[in-house]
Amino acid sequence: MQPTTRTKPKILFAGTTTGQDFNALKNVAEVSVKQGTDDLGIAEVLWVDCATTKPDQYVSLLRQALDAGKQLVLRHPDDPARKALSDIVGCELKDPAAALMVIRDLQATTPSSYAITVIDEAPDASPGEQAHSGGDADPSFKSSAAPRASPLSLERAGEPQDWAAMLDAHRTRSVRSVGGPGLIPPQGVMYGIRTLTGSYSNRLTKSNWSETSGKSQDIEYGFTSSFYVYRENGKSSADYVVIRVQQATFSPRSLMVRTDQAKGFWQFDLQSQCTNNRNAPLLGTSPDTTNSANPITDLSSQLYVRVLQEGSCLPTYWSARHGPVARTQEGWGLSNQSATSSGTALWRYFHRDPWNSVNDPPDEFGRWWSNMYEGGYGGRVKNLNTLAGSSFTVENVSSWRFSASMIGSNRNVTFSEVLRYKLAAFATPKGTGNGHHQISWFSIETSPRTLTLDLVSVSEDVTSPCK
Repeated sequence: MQPTTRTKPKILFAGTTTGQDFNALKNVAEVSVKQGTDDLGIAEVLWVDCATTKPDQYVSLLRQALDAGKQLVLRHPDDPARKALSDIVGCELKDPAAALMVIRDLQATTPSSYAITVIDEAPDASPGEQAHSGGDADPSFKSSAAPRASPLSLERAGEPQDWAAMLDAHRTRSVRSVGGPGLIPPQGVMYGIRTLTGSYSNRLTKSNWSETSGKSQDIEYGFTSSFYVYRENGKSSADYVVIRVQQATFSPRSLMVRTDQAKGFWQFDLQSQCTNNRNAPLLGTSPDTTNSANPITDLSSQLYVRVLQEGSCLPTYWSARHGPVARTQEGWGLSNQSATSSGTALWRYFHRDPWNSVNDPPDEFGRWWSNMYEGGYGGRVKNLNTLAGSSFTVENVSSWRFSASMIGSNRNVTFSEVLRYKLAAFATPKGTGNGHHQISWFSIETSPRTLTLDLVSVSEDVTSPCK
């Protein structure tokens, strides 16, 4: 672990002081090992190593830390640790994780706003179909020729080494929830916010092309999703509306090759999906399908709630709204593939200019290969547009209504987040070293990142005059 030049965070550490974590933290933080709450007042972070500490001994300490706006790190979280966290924040994470970072947003207008970052121990993704021969240097090439597989591997780029930077990033992401001011209701409305962040990093290595031998490419991708839970208590049996706002970022970082003979790996297909386990239908989604360079994310959901007006709590209709927000996607297309009846929110962003990856998919490269080379056979690899090789952030919003009878039978709803990510590289016969024009691509589908919300607990506000 490399020392950091930023101000060292103050950490109250609970766990065995002879472990690897403790030694690493000493390089980036001011670490105290006093038990109890003695040092919590001056600490910025409470770090609990669940591998060497019984979490049930720290329930009160966890609550005090979060209520005071401290960051909480549960390292190697086990079932008792997850249960303790669930009892405090009203949501549960069952995914395998190396660590959970949690913080309460004390600046939020609601007394119930927590942000959670999941850090994984193992790789999140695996390659799909790894590589194919497509076009051929020989004009007599037949598109039905058998594809030649190439050794392409995708592995975890390594667990982040700078814990100070990770803590810093988590606090920065968590100081505000994703979403606009139109989602904050008038006084008296009962609601809560839970924010989930998932981040991933992988290393791509490829050795069969002459231009890529011994080279690698690190890629990063991830999301932040905020779930706004509203209790529609304008009537005696309250329904619950959940509005989810997501920002997802995909970055291929430095391309493995960028020469005349071989270029890539470029990103060309990005997908974001969210489902719920109760099969509640969608109320709405945004943005819509478009080829616009600036798609607009804008959604409004009408709620029947009680608000405080002149000292009285009156039932009324109020519209929660996110947007309008414009995101640049020059040269890309967007397809909203959400299914209203099943409650699946799904968006697909695809490279459109100069290569349309939908009309000319990778597995049909033998049909359109010459389009990717200047002057056809023998020409250099064409460049794709800027967003294919740089950080690309997308934004989407969706909403669901959960009926009073549905929540009456089970207060918990599990939301599952999945990202899908495709990248591709192209090479000339000289770049491949095998006499063929080729495309190589791979697909990633992350394991679902789930967040189980107790809708009643999340939206509970004992201070609300309109409870």
